[in-house]
Amino acid sequence: MKLKDYIREGYNIVTTPNLAYKIQEDYPDALVFTDRALDAIPIGKLLVDRYYSNNPDVLSAKPLQNAYAIERFTCEFTGYEMVLPMTGETGKKVMQQIKKSIDELTLDDGSNTNLLEIKLKDTDSVPEVYYKGQRVDGPVIDGIGLVDIRYHYHTTGDGSETPDGSNDISIEYYDTSDGSNHLDRKIIGHKRDA
Repeated sequence: MKLKDYIREGYNIVTTPNLAYKIQEDYPDALVFTDRALDAIPIGKLLVDRYYSNNPDVLSAKPLQNAYAIERFTCEFTGYEMVLPMTGETGKKVMQQIKKSIDELTLDDGSNTNLLEIKLKDTDSVPEVYYKGQRVDGPVIDGIGLVDIRYHYHTTGDGSETPDGSNDISIEYYDTSDGSNHLDRKIIGHKRDA
């Protein structure tokens, strides 16, 4: 789905102030929240720019939503061309503000999300798979969704400097997040050697 599709379905939007202004111009009935008003997010459907996905106000509003989605607000997704003045003192200030915002958001040590979660109701069900807090098993279309998940943990057992052992993760699934009926096969690999 694209931004316009989410707006048509009644989603409230959380994004940057510049993009919020453009969205409000084109979709005056859409509710758009920026960093200045995140504590006022109402109950309903919420679309969050990935940039704000770990913001404490957004995380506290998540359980109150009937539907919740996180997207990367690229030019293709939003339909807007992002142009910033990058000359002289103005460009330098804009870059400093962007760097500061990114630094503040990356201070999250990830303690509120696990690297890998697998939920299995019983031995006959398809597992729900979450990687870095995001569900990755995709929608089941014609019986296709999660293709394969492999997890292997092995301790060194020899008293080496790395007592945590090794972790190998491989997740293969089909995704339709681009809004089309085309299935996109995705693979996530994560390996940590002892």
